Amino acid sequence: MSNTKDNDKKKRDNQAHQELKNKMEQANISKGTRQYSKKTDHL
Repeated sequence: MSNTKDNDKKKRDNQAHQELKNKMEQANISKGTRQYSKKTDHL
């Protein structure tokens, strides 16, 4: 049996990815995008 692991993979920097997502989310909140309300306008 041969062991076929890929040991040359680079580790993902998940913290940097989360920081980028949080920055984008804060920017969207401040711009007012993606606002959903449960109240309906047509009743």
